[in-house]
Amino acid sequence: MRRGRGVHGTAGLMVLLTAIAGWVDAVAYVRSGEVFVANQTGNAVFLAVQVAERAFPGPSHIRVHVAAGTDTYGPLASLIGFCLGVAASVIPLRRARLAGDTEPPWLLLILEALMLGTVVLLAGTPREIRLGLAAAAMGVQSVYAAGVAMRGVTTTTLTGTLVALISTFADDPGRKARRAIMLLTAVWVAYTLGAWGGAAAGLTWSIGTVHGFAALAAAAAAVAVWREARRV
Repeated sequence: MRRGRGVHGTAGLMVLLTAIAGWVDAVAYVRSGEVFVANQTGNAVFLAVQVAERAFPGPSHIRVHVAAGTDTYGPLASLIGFCLGVAASVIPLRRARLAGDTEPPWLLLILEALMLGTVVLLAGTPREIRLGLAAAAMGVQSVYAAGVAMRGVTTTTLTGTLVALISTFADDPGRKARRAIMLLTAVWVAYTLGAWGGAAAGLTWSIGTVHGFAALAAAAAAVAVWREARRV
């Protein structure tokens, strides 16, 4: 796939990936001790608050307990998994660049799908393993989104999207600005709807089932990118 070809498809792909991130983030939050797998900023806050609680316990009547309680393993497993997912993306990304490709390889999305699919197979294992694998998938997805390089679209966090959305209103009016606003709005809505669906599914379905749907969505994205690449 080359930049400039299939613009609408690329935008749709980013929206889909963002929805996947919202889905798995919500599932992890409601089923695995209120931990994030895509939004690593939240995990960093959880860990920082836990360190502060232990260093400055304070009076019991004002003591704050973070969502994960005194257990640091969940957020830490997610952070480590995310970093390993990013590291695992280096080799296929480097090979693609050496081959002269300007877009991130579709193999990254296959890797993401495989990681999410592995969560299905390991649904009965300790939550730290599941969190690490799901977070690794989100790390891979983040690398893919960075390679696509659409302003404000990271697919795994929305802070940059919000900044880009609001700042776009200050740009010169025109069709390009309107299209950017529509895309950024769609990304925000996709994450929100994905999170809503993931929370609802996580409260009623098994861990394997909810991650299976995420894996299928990532695999569908990989197939779409692969088919687009073959047309070039």
